[in-house]
Amino acid sequence: MRTGFTIALGAALFCAVSASAAEPKSADRVLRDFGTCRSTPDAAARLACFEKTFDSFEQAVKSKEVTIVDKADMRQAKRSLFGFTLPKLDLFNGDGAKADKADEFSEINTTVASARAVDNGRAEITLADESGAVWRTTDPMKWPPRPGDKIRIREASLGSYFLSMGGRSYRGLRVR
Repeated sequence: MRTGFTIALGAALFCAVSASAAEPKSADRVLRDFGTCRSTPDAAARLACFEKTFDSFEQAVKSKEVTIVDKADMRQAKRSLFGFTLPKLDLFNGDGAKADKADEFSEINTTVASARAVDNGRAEITLADESGAVWRTTDPMKWPPRPGDKIRIREASLGSYFLSMGGRSYRGLRVR
């Protein structure tokens, strides 16, 4: 009985994944429809096609099937996620394209909004930028930084980070 249920569940999931993989993404479908309209030779038919396609595009945006994001919003989102390990999804690069080197973040320079000492001489630091990110040192430090102090956070090897402040560097990780 239990084995039959497992097989039925697996078959249902396989069918659902196959069906979703067969239909194109909404954004791809909309762009393909605009391309079809563009290749229509008759001007009146082309205009009617564009209007129909734009209406469906507008509806897709309203229903949140398609989201329009400009480069500044993507850059801000990448900056706010700096320090988190994310799965390799093409959220920011679209079509698997390589990201622009200018849009990648390997370090952040900002100021400390607040800091407090936590267990074993470590410090928890809240940044003053728009993300309000919270970082924790993994190395002990004598005193936590003061609000307004400059801080530089940069990538180190193997997914770790260095927090540099007051002329010293400490290993750290992003908490939230």
